[in-house]
Amino acid sequence: RQSVHSLTFIPFISFYREGCFSPISPEACPLVQSFMCHNRTFILDGHVQLKTGLQTQERHLFLFTDLLVVAKSKSHSHFKLKCQARLCEMWTAFCTEEVCESSTDPERSFVLGWPTTNCVANFRSAEQKETWLSFLQSRIREEKEKDYPKSIPLKIIAKDVGTCAYSKTLSVTNVDTANDVILMALQQLGINGSEKDYKLWVISGREDAPYPLIGHEYPFGIKMSHIRDAMPHGSKHCACPRQLQGSFLTEQLPQELQCQFVLKPSRLAVCQQLNDLSQKSFKRKRSIINWAFWRGPGTHLDNAPLSSTSAAPGKLFGLLLTAICEDDNLPKPLL
Repeated sequence: RQSVHSLTFIPFISFYREGCFSPISPEACPLVQSFMCHNRTFILDGHVQLKTGLQTQERHLFLFTDLLVVAKSKSHSHFKLKCQARLCEMWTAFCTEEVCESSTDPERSFVLGWPTTNCVANFRSAEQKETWLSFLQSRIREEKEKDYPKSIPLKIIAKDVGTCAYSKTLSVTNVDTANDVILMALQQLGINGSEKDYKLWVISGREDAPYPLIGHEYPFGIKMSHIRDAMPHGSKHCACPRQLQGSFLTEQLPQELQCQFVLKPSRLAVCQQLNDLSQKSFKRKRSIINWAFWRGPGTHLDNAPLSSTSAAPGKLFGLLLTAICEDDNLPKPLL
């Protein structure tokens, strides 16, 4: 199988490298050499813009048979490693407007993601975009086929649904999207609604705050990423370590490696409910990405400072709702 793979892909690699990208010799690139091993082959490299929210970063991608490496260019052959992702834990999508606030050309862009990350990959040409999308999707499928295990127990906690919290453990496969898991959870919990009415949030020890998934991500890959990082050194970088059993498939992990999934009503559904209560038109001024993927202290939408038209300090927060609601309508800053 390996020989067939090599014979099939190498001619295409040569064509695209010579026709689309500035050629980089793998033998002369220290970063590429640092990732090479007996069961890993270098496939493709190229320049890309990675966009999240209003932020744009110039990066260089290196694709291996089982890894994607993201680096910052220092010179023609020297790069600084920024991050790496196992292909079996990655995903692609086309909902660029949910991830990036700036305008992007759909002919040259697609959404690229891995655990705790969604970004828009913007390439120099439509040909480059199609090349990378084709190779990534093909390699992701192949790595998922080699995944072990193919399914894991995933505990889903339902919050802000009814008068109490529920939890259910589902059997989730490596090809179930976040929307698939939401539908399974709703069915198992006996909750009416669709994937549009709810969001699946991730509480990760790697992040300062919980964050919601858009819907195309793979919860299996997110959970397995945390589990693999808990594996002993030497096996955690393997795509499918055979030691994955027992406590590694439960919550018995260090705090920084734990990962929980919480089902909540979506922001849009909550805003609509508040709108119905106030009987006033309500329009969100910022896209969902500002709420879902903003990073850093003081930058989360929920913690954003009030505008100049908001109530003065001491006139709203810290008071009982009965004291600040007029005719049972919530004040505009809360909406």
